[in-house]
Amino acid sequence: MGIENLDNVSAGQILFQPQYKLPVSRNEDSKRLIFIKRPDGNYIVMTKEQYIRYIVDHQQKPQKPNKPVKDDPYELGPEKSGRRIIDVDNVSDPIHPGTSAPRVNNCPPELIEEYHDNILYDNGKIDAFRQGKRGDCYFLAAIDSIARTKEGQEILQKNIQKNSNGSYTVTLPGAVAARNHYIEIGQGDKCAITGRYTITAEAVKKAKSMAGKSYAYGDIEVIVLELAMEAFRAEVLQTNKALGKKSQRYIAGQFGPMSESDTLSSGQMYDAVFILTGQKSDLYQAPKSKRRRAKLYKPGEYGYVSDSKALGQKGLCKKADTLVEVNHIYNKDSDLQKMLDKYKGHESEYSITVGVIVGKDGPDGSTKAGGGHALTVTKITDDYVEVVNPWDTTKKERIPRGDFEDMAMSFNVAPISKSRVDNFYADNGISKPNNSGVLNPFSNMYNFMRILFPGLYGLDLA
Repeated sequence: MGIENLDNVSAGQILFQPQYKLPVSRNEDSKRLIFIKRPDGNYIVMTKEQYIRYIVDHQQKPQKPNKPVKDDPYELGPEKSGRRIIDVDNVSDPIHPGTSAPRVNNCPPELIEEYHDNILYDNGKIDAFRQGKRGDCYFLAAIDSIARTKEGQEILQKNIQKNSNGSYTVTLPGAVAARNHYIEIGQGDKCAITGRYTITAEAVKKAKSMAGKSYAYGDIEVIVLELAMEAFRAEVLQTNKALGKKSQRYIAGQFGPMSESDTLSSGQMYDAVFILTGQKSDLYQAPKSKRRRAKLYKPGEYGYVSDSKALGQKGLCKKADTLVEVNHIYNKDSDLQKMLDKYKGHESEYSITVGVIVGKDGPDGSTKAGGGHALTVTKITDDYVEVVNPWDTTKKERIPRGDFEDMAMSFNVAPISKSRVDNFYADNGISKPNNSGVLNPFSNMYNFMRILFPGLYGLDLA
């Protein structure tokens, strides 16, 4: 039986079927190898690192999420008084096969009761959580990064209102701004985006039962944000169809889902941060050539730590018909180093996230070795960068700074402060809902007046 080295085989010859039952006698050296069977019966031998590196080097497109169990498109609930209603039928059944999150993401016994209490007894703030079987790491990392800032918890609490009847009203400020923008440019009639979502008590109950499956495990406030984001992206998809547009990066209310049946999975951190807070980001985006030399992220590779308590500009063109979510984009390694130095010591004032290529499969059922993943950055020093993985937000990892710079495929930073978010609320006519779940009537009147009397608000709807 012939055995060849990977270096001697072209891309077209490989049949990606790892043969973990080795065709040779098992010894200590062979246990560290992967054998791949070719159509001609010969085997290619390589280490696991080589196998993952080969996949990374030959990926031409971003990895798509696994095909959902059902192909039915996500159906939006009805719109009522400017709010999207999310009821039982709008809560997603498990997207990926299986009845619960894979064993790798099961809660250890000492945390089961803690997570159970967070699910059962909501406390109005973002607590520890674990990503479920959805590829929404970009959204969960954004939530976590905002919540860890000085005023982030207060900001997110303002967006989540529990009503007396057991329902929730969620406001996504960036989504409201996107809707207002469509109105301003005369396309409000084709815009399905509401930016405000009422989640019924029955829907909340079902979503709790889907924790660890369709949604995150550990915190009900995180789950209701996922439900709202899932509905918002379905609204984006419907809006894009009505306008005959495709999803566009960096444009608020335009970045749509990769699957009509799974509207929550796959996205960008800057998009999530803007939708949650209305704040724009500075973004480092690594050049494509870096994929070939990027260091792979392996959770826990450097161990875990206990949880104790001006740049060059490459601006985005701001066209008249766009609402841009990013201030500047940088793509040099030196830019990343400058950004790390700039925000070192100011982590509590900014939402900071990083995109990496993982070296192992994730517990979400979507992230595969060689695919992208998002992490929260909690501390930056000259020696290391501390990160938190949404696979388990109770753990922190300290990655040597040089390795971190080699890993980072994207680095996203947005200012988080109550005053900035309050100003964004005021600019977009957003008022906090009252306890009955009925929005402040002046907020709806504001948007109505924008359409009825555009001249008073400097708008041109012609």
